[in-house]
Amino acid sequence: MTVLICGANGSIGSFIAKEEAKNHKVVGTYRKHDDHAKELEKNSNISLIQKNMFEGTDMKDVVDQARQQGPITKVYWLVGESWNIGWDRLKLEDFQHAIKMCAEPLASLIIECKPELSDENNLMRWASISGISSLIYAGGPNKPATGGAKHMAEFYFRSASAFWTWKKNLFNNVILGNSKRTKNLHVGYHGDVLKEIYKNDIPLGTGTESENVANVLLWLNSDTNRFMTGQDIIFDGAETIRTRDNVKDTPMKDHPKYY
Repeated sequence: MTVLICGANGSIGSFIAKEEAKNHKVVGTYRKHDDHAKELEKNSNISLIQKNMFEGTDMKDVVDQARQQGPITKVYWLVGESWNIGWDRLKLEDFQHAIKMCAEPLASLIIECKPELSDENNLMRWASISGISSLIYAGGPNKPATGGAKHMAEFYFRSASAFWTWKKNLFNNVILGNSKRTKNLHVGYHGDVLKEIYKNDIPLGTGTESENVANVLLWLNSDTNRFMTGQDIIFDGAETIRTRDNVKDTPMKDHPKYY
């Protein structure tokens, strides 16, 4: 049994890789050979492949190398970029780059795994993450290029579920809100700014830890999940459904006409 993790060296991916490697062979991709990748390479059950989607979106080489470890039964899609460029500054190439990074490789991966998906004796479980930048909501980032590309990837997942669930395969996606991932510190946010975002925009008052997200994804791709498929699960501390004045405006409000 082989577990394929695309984006294994991220904070979420590295946690998943270590957990899955306790019982299975893991093949993971990475773009930059960073400290997470170096740490994963120490595990004898984990094999890493360098893959830069900007240089090519065909995932055949990754799938072929993963198959060498055994039948692929689990896939984690944790790949994607997010950059905030408003409509007033966007160029067509920004959309092209975003689609190349976030959506085309996923489509290629689903196509290349057709033999595994077609095999009714090989139940496949797929789990992915996208971001709330794919949603348009009040106060949201609403990133046109990367948000649209991630929305495409979300659609590919739902569409694949609709097609392949008849062969007893499961596809689920987690839409991730603001988190405490280290990458947030490298896109213009420092600790105090993030704390202010959590305080003002997230009713639960904090961004999610990478481990929390990883555990949701691990459950979705575990033997325990036998029935959930085709779902987008919003994991955001209620960020996208917040009503700032709801707490003070709603309870015990006097309205004699109706009450």
